[in-house]
Amino acid sequence: MKVFGILIVLFLGTLASAKTATTTTLSSALNPSSYGQSVTFTAVVTSSQGAPPDGETVTFKQSSTVLGTGALNGGTATFSTSTLKTGGTDSIKATYAGDSNFATSTSNVVSQVVNQASTTTTLNSSQNPSSYGQPVTFTATVTPQFGGVVTGSVLFYNGSTKVATVTVANGVANYTTATLAVGSLAITASYNGSTSFTGSTSAAVSQSVNQANTTTALASSVNPSNPSQSVTFTANVASQFGATATGSVNFYDGATLLKNVRTSAGVATYATSTLASGTHSITADFTGSVDFAASNSSALAQIVNAKKVGTYTDSSMTWDGVTRYYETYIPANPPANPPMIVMLHGTKYTSTFDPEAIITLNWGWQPVADKYGFIVVTPASTWDPATTQWNWNAYFMDAAFPAPAPDDSGFLRQLIVNLTAQYNVNPNMVYVTGMSSGAQMTERVGVEISDLVAAIAPASGQMVGQQNPPPGLPGNAMAPISVQEWHGTLDKNLWPCNYGTTKYSGVTFTLDTVDDTFNYWVQQNACTTLQTSQSLCSNGEPTQGLSGNDATSCAASNIEVQFIWEQNVAHSWQQQNNTARWLFFASHPKQSARK
Repeated sequence: MKVFGILIVLFLGTLASAKTATTTTLSSALNPSSYGQSVTFTAVVTSSQGAPPDGETVTFKQSSTVLGTGALNGGTATFSTSTLKTGGTDSIKATYAGDSNFATSTSNVVSQVVNQASTTTTLNSSQNPSSYGQPVTFTATVTPQFGGVVTGSVLFYNGSTKVATVTVANGVANYTTATLAVGSLAITASYNGSTSFTGSTSAAVSQSVNQANTTTALASSVNPSNPSQSVTFTANVASQFGATATGSVNFYDGATLLKNVRTSAGVATYATSTLASGTHSITADFTGSVDFAASNSSALAQIVNAKKVGTYTDSSMTWDGVTRYYETYIPANPPANPPMIVMLHGTKYTSTFDPEAIITLNWGWQPVADKYGFIVVTPASTWDPATTQWNWNAYFMDAAFPAPAPDDSGFLRQLIVNLTAQYNVNPNMVYVTGMSSGAQMTERVGVEISDLVAAIAPASGQMVGQQNPPPGLPGNAMAPISVQEWHGTLDKNLWPCNYGTTKYSGVTFTLDTVDDTFNYWVQQNACTTLQTSQSLCSNGEPTQGLSGNDATSCAASNIEVQFIWEQNVAHSWQQQNNTARWLFFASHPKQSARK
């Protein structure tokens, strides 16, 4: 009996441990599918004993990665997903876990093909039509076929020209520009696709770009102004959205066109010293361009004062047995002790002896003298009847004159002494300037009359001319003196560089260079600080890119030696620089009265 009982127990245990085998079959509802598209996988579990109980679990995997689970219902479990990745074939399988009665089983492998999802790209403009210079934002929206996060870039095109590449963020790419040309533009956006999404191109947006509106503002450099005073009118053309306006401006005095001027950086300027006394209605009309609309300024009432009644006096004196001539201009309201400028003319011709034609030459000093209250003296040199020339006897020019050569240095010294006493001139503010031959004489004045003269400003004329080169320089100046030299870079009469030659009364003279003259004055005044170590001339020509030089820290107080290149200026007197000359003079008086 005991043995028999044991057998029964073993038999029952065997029956209890035997599970029913199952078969799991997997299928896909959509194969191939596209990225982001929902795919349902169906697992059917069967056995010889029927389906396993409802509610039991089937696990769905992509290779070894669990995608999710489904519960059996009548032997069938489903699982849906829209997150399958593209890039090839996914191996999908389902595993029934089994229970105490049914054995576990794993399905066949379903090779799920996931293709790129198609996209649609739409393009919008933030401002259409727009104006030139106005910021416009183009927004490309990339919409995937079945949803998902779009990655990649959008290429923006203006016609066939690529203008930007922008990374997509949250399905959107923005391109902002303020440089669209005026006209009708075809703007497109092309999404370049990714591993999950195909590329797509938007329909073209026809972007209309109009001219930018402008406003023109007009200003005067001085208002009211005086007769013959230089006035600069400045037209500032501002565009609607800040782009720099290009084009030209017509300046008008009433209905009379004064000048057409091209803009530079949105600005056009016009300078004139010929406005008559009275009130002038000045306007500036911007004529417009392809990108910018025309605009007119408001009228500016430019008042030109009635001409001040200064006094011109023509006089003569005898020096060294020769009658000399000069004209004096006294402004209407001079100070009690006015400064004085002596202006020395350049070489002039008169067919007959006519000193009046020389002393009345207009060098543009009257409006400056009226404004700043100084006396202007314009003496004449001597006339050579053989050549009909008026020339100054500068260093070392005796051979250009009939013997005996005139004592111009002595004449000018005595003229300064006489006029200083006659007009109660401030003895610390006597200045001499001159042009060409007069500039060379001004240099001589600086050497020989520096005890009376505070500063000189020669223009287009260096220190010496000599018959036998190389030209030498004079001896020491009598006293420290400030010097402001001007010379045109295109001067072909008194060559500034390379020891050129010139003729006075048919006699050829070799000229020193502007470097020789500048260095002479630097050494005479014992100046120790130079603005630049570059020479004024290089390879026989004015040094390119050099505006000049300035020497300071001189032995005597308030002494300065300055050289200014007049760029692209030939042999001429530039009246517009008279104010700059006066300001240099005024800032360099002698520091104490002479004894």
